[in-house]
Amino acid sequence: MDATPRPARLAVGVISAGRVGSVLGAALARTGHVVVGACAVSQASRNRAEELLPGVPIEDPTEVAARSDLVLLAVPDDELAGLVKGLVATGSLRAGQIIVHTSGAQGVKILEPAAELGALTLALHPVMTFTGRSEDLLRMSAACVGVTAADGDEVAWSVGEALVVEMDAEPIRVPEAVRPLYHAALAHGANHLITLVRDAADLLTNAGVANAERLLGPLLSAALDNALRHGDRALTGPVARGDTGTLRSTSTCSPRRHPRLCPATACSPGAPPSGPNAPGCSSPTRPTTFAPLLRTDVTKPLTKDDYRPDDVTVHRDPQRLNRVVRTLRNAGRNVALVPTMGALHAGHRQLIREAQVMQNTVIVVSIFVNPLQFGPNEDLAKYPRQFESDVDICRGERVGLVFAPSVEDMYPAGAQVTVHPGPLGDELEGASRPGHFEGVLTVVSKLFNIVQPTYAVFGQKDYQQLQLIHKMARDLNFPLDVVGVPTVREQDGLALSSRNAYLTPEQRQQAVALSAALTAGAHVSSQGADAVLKAAHDVLAQVPEVELDYLELRGTDLGPAPENGDARLLVAARVGSTRLIDNIAVLLGEGDE
Repeated sequence: MDATPRPARLAVGVISAGRVGSVLGAALARTGHVVVGACAVSQASRNRAEELLPGVPIEDPTEVAARSDLVLLAVPDDELAGLVKGLVATGSLRAGQIIVHTSGAQGVKILEPAAELGALTLALHPVMTFTGRSEDLLRMSAACVGVTAADGDEVAWSVGEALVVEMDAEPIRVPEAVRPLYHAALAHGANHLITLVRDAADLLTNAGVANAERLLGPLLSAALDNALRHGDRALTGPVARGDTGTLRSTSTCSPRRHPRLCPATACSPGAPPSGPNAPGCSSPTRPTTFAPLLRTDVTKPLTKDDYRPDDVTVHRDPQRLNRVVRTLRNAGRNVALVPTMGALHAGHRQLIREAQVMQNTVIVVSIFVNPLQFGPNEDLAKYPRQFESDVDICRGERVGLVFAPSVEDMYPAGAQVTVHPGPLGDELEGASRPGHFEGVLTVVSKLFNIVQPTYAVFGQKDYQQLQLIHKMARDLNFPLDVVGVPTVREQDGLALSSRNAYLTPEQRQQAVALSAALTAGAHVSSQGADAVLKAAHDVLAQVPEVELDYLELRGTDLGPAPENGDARLLVAARVGSTRLIDNIAVLLGEGDE
């Protein structure tokens, strides 16, 4: 082995040694850089570090960062902001270091605290899935890696590209302006592919095929190759021929709905197949499209006052909007609904951008401050309203339709029927805000009936609301997909919310304790539920101005938390007179960080 000193090689610190961090650390070590330390909380990560980073000491993140020239931050998206802030606060980062994160969902702005110290900051996002095993190093040679750096920082761009080339991969420049679309495209491509493959395998298994994967392998490998080479021209069989009769008969067997191939089918997300009359699945006894709930004439051509493909059109009348979207649906378009109460911010923009990646889709943003979801002593009267600014944001995000009805339009005189959320609606937020979720589900069901969307997009920040809407769509047979989008956060980790506008500068700093507490809990999740709750409570106890309402650990469906596996940590608190909520995913017990 060549023992010649290489003074240009870097001391690399890996935080943390999950699947991505351990493989990238090993790839850098393979080129001659020296991995001086790694952070690994769970036993699985320790085992992985021992295999891929032999001899590398396992240390605290602050120790790893302090001894490194290049700090590789390979932590979950929700933990990144808090980690960067903590490393800066402890003096572990310094001028001249290279700080790299691997989160496809985040740009370089999240690293600004390090950049302000004089560190070189950039993001590397490998376009591949990781097993955390040595074969990943071989796969790197065929992979592309997205590189994002600050606009105009050519040094950072060049350093990122050089690191990727050293790892034997292909660098692709991804400017910050298009990074959300880039990440969404990759996430949708990979995850939808897996879902479709599992659908096909499940159908074959139900048909009695013993080895469905073996049967599908050659077919799907060729189909993927043709799709990448030829695009839509690779479609074959009844889809290419437009044989709607065959499509309709096959779609009744499908366990999930895929609107591009069979837009008329109506399966609830995740509903298990159990024959043609299974709950949530289209069948001869259940209509495959929305019933005509409003008396509208869909044969009348659309005018420029109804819909303009090159600009946003504002509608206030529910019946007129219903006619427009039904006409668009009849013409083969998908419709994505993004419900909001206005006061749009970067979090809402992310919801809209998530809808933009759905093919052949018209986006409808609803702006309606719903009185039914506010209690008698809540902030209905002072809730921020900035309609013209909201429309400008929608225009900039290429939204097709804005629906802004009046209270009288949504709740005509004499209206008495509401949607009850069931037992979950009385827990967590429901316990603190009686009647809140009844108001939420009532307005959302009305929006579903008026807009008749193919997709409805909601943020995960309101996690309990998202779960209840999933349940409502399933239980009431709404033929649509409910899409949850990860929480968008400020640099310091605070979840974006329209109510943040109520906070004074001092309260704004205090409010960061909510996300910091969640991050602290997530960091110790491998030690179990008690450790998670204690770590989170310890952080909140340091900020007495934060008046805690609840801090609870639940299962992903908001039932009891499992002893091991995926869970959700949720918090609600008042900062001054402003009530804020937040949540984070945690993995309890042994597993990857």
